[in-house]
Amino acid sequence: MRLLLDENVSPANVRPLTETGHDVYHVRDRGLTGQPDHVIWRRAIDESRVLVTINARDFVRLAEREELHGGLITFPSGSTPAEQLALIRLAIAQFELDQEEGRDRMNRWLDIRDDGEVRVTDLPTKMT
Repeated sequence: MRLLLDENVSPANVRPLTETGHDVYHVRDRGLTGQPDHVIWRRAIDESRVLVTINARDFVRLAEREELHGGLITFPSGSTPAEQLALIRLAIAQFELDQEEGRDRMNRWLDIRDDGEVRVTDLPTKMT
């Protein structure tokens, strides 16, 4: 899976994710530290990456305006790097399970709650 870790996610998580076969980089590795959210979001879209962040509010707003994006993973703040890694792996497992069931990660938001529940939402919301 192709991931972009926001600056509020520990860069220490790049290596273990890369070692398990994922294409991952942190915003600091691409000179994006301190850049506005819309710049980071655009990079994720342009590279078809899932953005991983604790900043759900701002990135959900951006995702709602986008016709097509690579996906979004959010989780609560205050997690240690090891806890973040576990949450990212949980989200990846959810994406992989969804893929086995015929759904891809495009336009999907996986929000991991404080209690570990994974909420999956289509963004932008599908019109019926």
